[in-house]
Amino acid sequence: MKKVILVFALVLSSLAANAQLSVSVNAGLPVSDVEEFSSFALSGDVGYSFATESNLMLGVSVGFLNYFGKDYEVLGTTFEAESTQFLPVAGSLMFRLTDSLSAGSKLGYAFGINDGNDGGFYYKPMLSYAVGNETSLSLFYEGVSNDGINANNVGLGFTFGL
Repeated sequence: MKKVILVFALVLSSLAANAQLSVSVNAGLPVSDVEEFSSFALSGDVGYSFATESNLMLGVSVGFLNYFGKDYEVLGTTFEAESTQFLPVAGSLMFRLTDSLSAGSKLGYAFGINDGNDGGFYYKPMLSYAVGNETSLSLFYEGVSNDGINANNVGLGFTFGL
């Protein structure tokens, strides 16, 4: 039993040596079904990833995604659509193409937070460009899909390592 614990501790410590905790802040423009009632998307997440022997990074993340409701005017009265919010939990995969450029995706499930929001399959393909040792800029397409209804946005993100 002591040998199993020792091997487990060594594996965890080797993963931790190559691990990185990161925080991302993202802004996007809604597209697809959600653009009818939302004008802006804002999201953020915390991720934990580690490097493999190749140029591949594997990880997990949890975040918050908010689609801000649009204002509507009907007969001189202004109404605001409710914001739609999700809590995405995902696995991530990033492949380093060059020293500065990476491509990858996050896949998982986004839990619906507000009333009447069931959540759905979460996906976020992205391209990232390193602008420093611990910072990068990303171009992404982020979405939640459930029963043919899509809440998607195209945006830019800023990620920094902790």
